[in-house]
Amino acid sequence: MNSIIEDSISLPVEFIQQLEHVESKYWMKYYGGSEIFPSYLSVISGGLACAIPDVDILAMNRVVGLGARSPVDQADLNRIINFYRNAGSSRFFIQLPAVSATEELRSLLARNGFIHYNNWIKLFRRVSHADISVNPELSIRRIDQREADLYGQLIYMSFDWQDTRLAPWLASSVGQEGYHHYIVSKGGKAIAAGALFVDGYMASMAFAGTLEPFRGLGAQSLLLKTRLEDAVSAGAQYITAETAEHREDRPVKSYLNMVRFGFETAYLRENYLLNI
Repeated sequence: MNSIIEDSISLPVEFIQQLEHVESKYWMKYYGGSEIFPSYLSVISGGLACAIPDVDILAMNRVVGLGARSPVDQADLNRIINFYRNAGSSRFFIQLPAVSATEELRSLLARNGFIHYNNWIKLFRRVSHADISVNPELSIRRIDQREADLYGQLIYMSFDWQDTRLAPWLASSVGQEGYHHYIVSKGGKAIAAGALFVDGYMASMAFAGTLEPFRGLGAQSLLLKTRLEDAVSAGAQYITAETAEHREDRPVKSYLNMVRFGFETAYLRENYLLNI
C-alpha cells in the first residue's frame, strides 16, 4: 500500500517552520480567552499546545510544530504532559513536522507512553489566481461579524460533532486579525462556509465545510478559488493546507481536491497519541 509520502518534496527547514507557524498562529485565535468553555494554550519547545478538555476531539487537543525550531527533550515532554493533565484533557496527540520526526524523538515519545496514531499531510502551493471552474448556481460572499453565528453553524453542521458549543466557538474567529470568512449559497440558502488566514507572505486554508445534502456541487471549489484570489490581494506568496493521509486503500477526497487545484505534498506529519 502506497502512502502519499512518496510524492513529498524536499523543502528548506526555514520554510517548514513557516508552514507550521502559520497554522499555529491561526489556531491560537481560538484559545485562551473563550467564554464558551475552558480552553488553554501554551508554547513549549516551539510547539503550540492547545486544549479543550470538555471536547474529546484530537484536532482541538494537540501540539502543533513541536521541535520545528529546537530539539525536544524529556523536560519539554514533561511540560507538555503536565499541561494536558492540568487542563483536564483525557487524551491528546503531538503532530511532528518533518524536521523533528527523528528516531530519537520517536523513541522518547514511545518511552513516555505515546503510540503512533495516524498521519496527516501538509500541503502547499504558490499563491496565484487559479483557473478553477465554478458552478454558476452557487454564489459566495465575504462576511463580517454580523454573520458570524451563521458561519459557526455551517462549519459545525458540516462535521460529525456532538457538542453544540462548538458552533459559537468556531464563530469566534470571525473578525479577528488576519482572518477572512466566506459563506456559499445556492438559491439563497447558505450551504457551505470556509476561512482564510493570512500572516505576511504565508496564508493558510482554515476551516471549511459543506452541508451534507449539498456536497458534490462545487462549493469547496468556489471557496478555494475565492480564497486564492484573496490571498493574492493580501500579498501572500504561499498558501498551506492539511488533510488526513491519502492512501491507496483509504482515499481522502479533500487531499485529492487540493492536488487537483495545484497543491503539492510538503511532508507527512506523524501523530502520536497519549491517553492520560
